[in-house]
Amino acid sequence: MPNRHRNGGHVSSQSSFGEKIKEAYLESAEFFAKLVDGVDIDAWEEHALGQWTLRDLAGHTYRSISTVVGYSEKPALQVDVESTTQWILNVRQNANPDRVAELGRSAGLEIMDSPTMMVRGFLNMAKERVNDLDDDFILATPQGGMRLIDYLQLRTMELVIHGGDFARALGVEATPPHSGMQVALQVLAGVAVAEGRGPALASALTGRTVLPAGYNLLI
Repeated sequence: MPNRHRNGGHVSSQSSFGEKIKEAYLESAEFFAKLVDGVDIDAWEEHALGQWTLRDLAGHTYRSISTVVGYSEKPALQVDVESTTQWILNVRQNANPDRVAELGRSAGLEIMDSPTMMVRGFLNMAKERVNDLDDDFILATPQGGMRLIDYLQLRTMELVIHGGDFARALGVEATPPHSGMQVALQVLAGVAVAEGRGPALASALTGRTVLPAGYNLLI
């Protein structure tokens, strides 16, 4: 039997699928937080990825935690973004690398005084929200209303991918949680299929061909 939770005056179910997604999200957020815990105080301005320093990359990635808290403050009235694939396709259609880089730097400034405390503080708040809210709670995001359980899959992917970027920048061996990696690959495969690039991905993953240089399912 699914768990039952009360949300906004009605009772809705908490599915086993939803519980697995929440677990994957929280494990992936903890994976990232532990990497941040290990950064030396003098290393934050070192180069990490593209135009970003370690602080910028940490700030960008930490938004996968802080936005769960922020977007859940006031629920949206309807679902406008039906899936993680739709979200990513919307972003890709309006992609502006310079804008993305600037947002990362702004987020880095947000956590500038104490990255570890900011990440851990918001992770604690996110844990409470994720555990308290129903799977179908509708978050108010910049792209419109989106179900919590869909948004968590999107942000799990971000935490896994950028957590890996962060570990490489630090020069440390760090393996993302299997649960998070599974979600990340499912999200990215969904984008590949939606864009008509599924066959190339499937062929490469089974050793028949190689992906072309620059193949990218995010930006």
